[in-house]
Amino acid sequence: MFNLQELLRATAGALISGPDKVRVSAVGIDSRNIKKGEVFVAVKGDIFDGHDFIADVVAKGVGVVMVHKPVGLNNAKVSVILVKDTTRALGDLARFHRLRFKTPVIAVTGSAGKTTTKEMMAAVLGHKYKVLKNEGTQNNHIGVPLTLLKLKPQHQIVVLECGSNQPGDIPWLAEVARPDVAVFTNIGESHLEKLKTVAGVLKEKWSLTSHLRRGRVILNADDPWLAKQSRMPRPPGSKILTYGIRSKADVQATGISFKGGRKIQFHVGKKNIELNSCGLNNVYNALASLVCGRMFNVAENAIALALEQFDFPQGRGQIMNLGRGWLINDTYNANPVSMRGALQTLEALNVDGQRIFVAADMLELGRRSKTLHSAIGAAAANAAVNVLITVGPLSRHMAQEARRRNAGMRVYPCSDVETAQKHLASVFRNGDAVLVKGSRRMKMEQVIEFLLASPGIK
Repeated sequence: MFNLQELLRATAGALISGPDKVRVSAVGIDSRNIKKGEVFVAVKGDIFDGHDFIADVVAKGVGVVMVHKPVGLNNAKVSVILVKDTTRALGDLARFHRLRFKTPVIAVTGSAGKTTTKEMMAAVLGHKYKVLKNEGTQNNHIGVPLTLLKLKPQHQIVVLECGSNQPGDIPWLAEVARPDVAVFTNIGESHLEKLKTVAGVLKEKWSLTSHLRRGRVILNADDPWLAKQSRMPRPPGSKILTYGIRSKADVQATGISFKGGRKIQFHVGKKNIELNSCGLNNVYNALASLVCGRMFNVAENAIALALEQFDFPQGRGQIMNLGRGWLINDTYNANPVSMRGALQTLEALNVDGQRIFVAADMLELGRRSKTLHSAIGAAAANAAVNVLITVGPLSRHMAQEARRRNAGMRVYPCSDVETAQKHLASVFRNGDAVLVKGSRRMKMEQVIEFLLASPGIK
């Protein structure tokens, strides 16, 4: 994969000890599964520092290590490369490797829907091409480089999800990935703790185009922030393509209808598309995927089939049978944009029983946290929700606003998951539809496990 000179050139590193004529077959950062013949990059994370495990990887036969501080290794057979920052060096290696290939790279970002859109695009393009994608949500300064380092000659297209929670994340990922196509899902209140305002979110996300040359931008024409960008000066030689439902767009969904209580169908031109979801937000995700499919000449029938057969990722709007009712597992993460989308899905479900919303805190929203939680409470009060159960101190504002606006709604503010489960057990009846959502650290998957194990749903 790399010889030593390439490792040095890619990272601007210096060989401080060991042989100068070696080759490595791959790049690894996890001492637990590093293999002989790979280079170990000692990345410092929030919990572990790779520098602490140098002796372990050398004992496994690793002959090249990359560090950004002295490690006291006394082994003349091991090549030690010193770089300024190992995390940045990981990205430098990924960029070096990516530029060896002419394989087109599609990068997806936005405030919500990134993972589902990435997976949909990979499914659509996979009908014609060998696709490399980042697994799960490996969408940060570690996951994106590690994905690109897996790029091989047999891959024909790369689909990457790019995430950010602070200024500078996306520009760096763009510099590493050098995308040919930049896809934007939406812009809204996400990671405001560090991005401060929605304008700050837009600035960060739009920087995905900073290394786009003679490429394509695909964006949601119904999103007011992105719609403005479509009229702004664009990257040199690039072209903007739009998708939408309400606004005029290059690819537009019409005739949206619900089928069988839990599916949604719509038309693009004369082509009928059906999704295993009743969430309007997933129509947008499908439209973005359809634009990409057309761009790379995937047959219309293959696109429609891929979307119809698409299984939604676990914890991201997954709709499952819950006895005679439904369970929407949207537990992976939450911000106001995705909360509103999830509420639309709950409201659209055809149910005989109650609609129950179990909502936990939305984190990293900064000074606007109280206001934004109250706004979701207002949205729940105006939706067809019968029961609201909130979890956490921030979501109490959600509960208070919902109770203030809708006296007929039963509202149960809870401090922890266990209390929420008790209230859920008391109100749930077989045939109800339950939506469970909250930020990742709130561990709302425990509510999903509780519901699926409940004898009352058999």
